[in-house]
Amino acid sequence: MTAHSRRFTPRKAAIAAIAATLMLPAAPAAAQPQDDTSDAMERYQELGAKAAGTEEDLAEAEQELARMREKEKQAKTALNKANRELEKAQRSEEASQGKADTLISASFRNGPVTTWSAVLVSDSSKELLQKASALEYIATKNTETLDALNDVRAKADAARKEAAEAEKQARESTAAAERTVQKLQQRKADLDEEIEAVRTALNELSPAERTELQTVQDNGSYLGPPGAANDALQAALSRRGSQYEWGATGPSEFDCSGLTSWAYNQAGINIPRTSRQQWTAGRPVSLDSLLPGDLLFYDDGTGDPSKIHHVGMYVGQGKMVDAPTEGQLVDVRSMKGDGHLIGARRIAG
Repeated sequence: MTAHSRRFTPRKAAIAAIAATLMLPAAPAAAQPQDDTSDAMERYQELGAKAAGTEEDLAEAEQELARMREKEKQAKTALNKANRELEKAQRSEEASQGKADTLISASFRNGPVTTWSAVLVSDSSKELLQKASALEYIATKNTETLDALNDVRAKADAARKEAAEAEKQARESTAAAERTVQKLQQRKADLDEEIEAVRTALNELSPAERTELQTVQDNGSYLGPPGAANDALQAALSRRGSQYEWGATGPSEFDCSGLTSWAYNQAGINIPRTSRQQWTAGRPVSLDSLLPGDLLFYDDGTGDPSKIHHVGMYVGQGKMVDAPTEGQLVDVRSMKGDGHLIGARRIAG
């Protein structure tokens, strides 16, 4: 895996400054954030969740753009093929038309020859048979030439229609890709604004609150049943203290789904990149049957999977390890999270 992977280049100056000034020795393993949060902390958490949702939207827009570009490429390939087939059909049509024109010209020059005229001008039965055979051959050739012309014309017409449809599909695919580009640019602009709002809210927190956010709160050990899920869990736990970074997938900085996808990759299992995509991975598991390594998903309270904005990994004892938002570290915290827990998925085991 590369040392660092992002969908876009985020601004890191604020994070680095906060990390440099606020990193303190870790608190005891059992320590957890206090339940009474300030208004500034609530606003910070709300803005972080909103920005995370927009980051998911951005990822989906990027994937949609990739699909549209591939569809556009396929449509243009089909158009090129259809145009080649059209050119081939047109050449065949011209050649067949030339043969038909030659046949018609010959008929007009020589005049119509019928079986009765052959009888009248033949001096013997042998000559009559020869002329009759020649007439039959000419008639057959005439029919074949005209049939071939009609067949070629039909193929040429079909090639024209196919080329026209391919051209239409190419235009529509290009237009769809351009619309997706505009959507992507808007989502990027939205995310930039929301990241700035998160940073502003972070700076409005009290020194004690910021210190708490930049201090690992739980260095405890958590184990699950032997297997890939526990391997992923231990990989995620090993990243405690890593900084959150928008769009990062490790190994030193992460966003929420970047942490879970990286952890399972260390266990030899590839899962989708974003939290909404990860919701489709593995199999659903009830919240009263959770095992360490299960993924926990959070939405905006609507219960709509398309509104999922966060994912964490269950460690046991009602806790999860996750990468919450800018200004916070990868750590173990309550699975209650800062949003609505919509459900869980079991990736392995």
